[in-house]
Amino acid sequence: MEAGGRNPALFFVLLTIFRVASPFNQITERDLTSLVTHSCVVVADIENFPNFAPSFSSIQQTFKDDHGLYFAVTNFARWSTTSNGGLSTKEVPLVHEDTPLVAFPKRVVDRSCLLPPSFQPYPQPIPFQGLQHESILTAFINSQCGTYRSVDGSLSKRGLHRHSILQNLFHVDQSITNLTMDLLYSSHSNPFSTAAECLSSPETADRRLCLPKEDHSMYSQHTQHEHHIAQCERIRLPLTREEFFENYLKKSKPVIIEGAAKHWAAYSKWTHEFLRENYGLKKVHVKLTPGGDFEGVEKAERWEDYGDFSIPDVVRNQLQFPELVVVRPAAANMNFSEFLDLITLAADQSARNVSAYLEYSSIPEYMPDLEGDIEEFIFAKDLLNRKHLNMWLSDGNTIGRLHFDEYDNFLCQLRGQKQVILFDPHDNTRMYEGHIPQAMLSYDASQKRFFRKTLKDSTSMVMSPIDLLNPDLQKFPLFRDVRPLNCSIGEGDVLFMPSFWWHEVYSTPNLSEKRNLAVNFWYEPFLQKEFPCADCDLDINPSYHHLL
Repeated sequence: MEAGGRNPALFFVLLTIFRVASPFNQITERDLTSLVTHSCVVVADIENFPNFAPSFSSIQQTFKDDHGLYFAVTNFARWSTTSNGGLSTKEVPLVHEDTPLVAFPKRVVDRSCLLPPSFQPYPQPIPFQGLQHESILTAFINSQCGTYRSVDGSLSKRGLHRHSILQNLFHVDQSITNLTMDLLYSSHSNPFSTAAECLSSPETADRRLCLPKEDHSMYSQHTQHEHHIAQCERIRLPLTREEFFENYLKKSKPVIIEGAAKHWAAYSKWTHEFLRENYGLKKVHVKLTPGGDFEGVEKAERWEDYGDFSIPDVVRNQLQFPELVVVRPAAANMNFSEFLDLITLAADQSARNVSAYLEYSSIPEYMPDLEGDIEEFIFAKDLLNRKHLNMWLSDGNTIGRLHFDEYDNFLCQLRGQKQVILFDPHDNTRMYEGHIPQAMLSYDASQKRFFRKTLKDSTSMVMSPIDLLNPDLQKFPLFRDVRPLNCSIGEGDVLFMPSFWWHEVYSTPNLSEKRNLAVNFWYEPFLQKEFPCADCDLDINPSYHHLL
């Protein structure tokens, strides 16, 4: 016998039998690169295989119904150790009898760029460390491959909870409303007509048309009855962590919490005068558009450099609508006091052709003292991982065009109103999710004019090409069957908007203050998906597996 108790002759016989009649897939390092594009690959080392064969066979049976796994055997000692094509000896430790298994998680597709990658990193190996017990092996594969199995092959408790969640997500379907966008647009009265009048010709529009009226459509009971637009559920505090999780978060269900921000210090404290006095000299990044239309989609041929701009064929072939662009606003850096002057002039009609917006402005980064005037909701704070806290301030006559956010969102309205039209995220083919080329406006302050000059070599991943105010249902026929959800909020209200819900936002100002002010919390989403990807499904974020 050799040291360690291994019998060379017996090992050779077992290995020969295995090679002749192996029930397992055999791979080399060259196979791995393609396998991880569609599977989590679990590999046993041949050197340890004679002792590990029964356990390896058993765990394959455990996961036989998980089609995203690929089980195989190999001899890692024969794999290349070059840094540019194979595994280095540091990446895969020597596989001893107590570490017979290595997992290679499925590669997450980088959907942010349409150009082919210049270099594809080699799959990252994760060696098994632990006792060779079926329950421990099963837990290892579950953790590395995103599966939910018990040793006997049935769904685990977490797997059953996950299955229940994904089967019971909230949908805006026939049980909620019969009104489709096709029926809505064929009716005599369009609920977006106020916004349409406001923005019909943004360079010359009379912005007084944008001011809210007492019978504004977002609050008119007659209008709601006429169109049968489904309304968000409305509740009031208190709301417990368990109630929020069970009724809204895990259902991906929007909800309005009425008056939830009215007790904040920010609600009464953040006047123009207060902000000017305390932050007037603070530099802020401001977005500018003509007429308050932010990030709409239009034809690229309207832009000055259209004739000189070309999209590489490898990119163009992946675009659904290469003839369209998302119009990004012009940008300017200025003192906060200058920005306040600008939105005051816009509200008073002195700057009719320019709308300034302080958007996505990080409160912790730019105005950290203000965070003390806001109260994060306990039911969310103890449940979700906060990513951003932003301020949104404008003259109030703005439209944020149809898009989704990858975060769970609490939109907290302090001044003015927002008519938020939402669309179900569970059938994104009807919203034509995909990459759309971008263009950026420029603004000449001396001439007080906007110019369509710059087509960009980047794309938007979160915008829909559909214009809600003037939809082309011939070009986008699938949108006909979508059902809208109206989640309009007034001062002090908070809208919980789950991740990946499409939304278009029509803002109107407070009548006396002539401004619209909001803050929002963005949290790491409970439900996530790859994007842009119209046929990718929502699933539980691994960061929240402990909640299952």
